[in-house]
Amino acid sequence: MNLFAFVGAAAAMAVALLGLAVGHRFRAVPEEGAEPADPHPVLSTIGSGLLSGFVLLTGFLVATGWAARTTHVLPPVGLYAADICAGIAVLLYPSLAGLPVTARHVTAVSFFGALVGYTLAAAIQLRP
Repeated sequence: MNLFAFVGAAAAMAVALLGLAVGHRFRAVPEEGAEPADPHPVLSTIGSGLLSGFVLLTGFLVATGWAARTTHVLPPVGLYAADICAGIAVLLYPSLAGLPVTARHVTAVSFFGALVGYTLAAAIQLRP
């Protein structure tokens, strides 16, 4: 059993849930009877761009990490740091976009965080 991948998944879940909780805590409370403000429409395109960048970078690191076992050509360490930063940005995006804290959203953010953390840990672990 690969504990490093599970620790990565748990850490990413914690980052995502903590970001969601902190974002909810510091969000302005709407006046009584008023609807909460919707996030700016541009935020929807930022999320898909962040996720696309994370997926492309992680896929590149997985492929080159796997190939480095035979070619001995390693990706630069800076790419791993950039992938970790991209993963954190992807995990914090729901709280920045104003996602409310409901059981459904907490569950979705948790599972998404586990997926991001697991794939990021796998990419790091494949580096020889």
